[in-house]
Amino acid sequence: MNTTRRFVLLHHEGHGTAHFDLMLEADAALATWQFATSPSLLKPGGVLPCQRLADHRKAYLDYQGPVGGGRGTVTRAEGGGCEIISADAECWSVEILGSTWRGRFTLTRRTHGWDMARD
Repeated sequence: MNTTRRFVLLHHEGHGTAHFDLMLEADAALATWQFATSPSLLKPGGVLPCQRLADHRKAYLDYQGPVGGGRGTVTRAEGGGCEIISADAECWSVEILGSTWRGRFTLTRRTHGWDMARD
């Protein structure tokens, strides 16, 4: 695959527990994962549990503000380019090329949900 695309990391508050949503540009939509803490803090060799969400609209790449339906507010925590090295239903390998957050990561489906590992 190896295509440069965009990503955004949004801090989502006011709808359940505050969390972070990582959104990767993938064709017509944004592949999205939810994290209890910012994945940008993940150190090399570290692993962070996450949950795969339904794809989101590409408008979120540039959006900050209230989420429709009274679902809180999102604030941009980081953004920039990303390379999707490979992607399928079980595993995504990506290179994050943000303004301050950079590195290679693997998102892997597990029996309990998903994990993000930093290479």
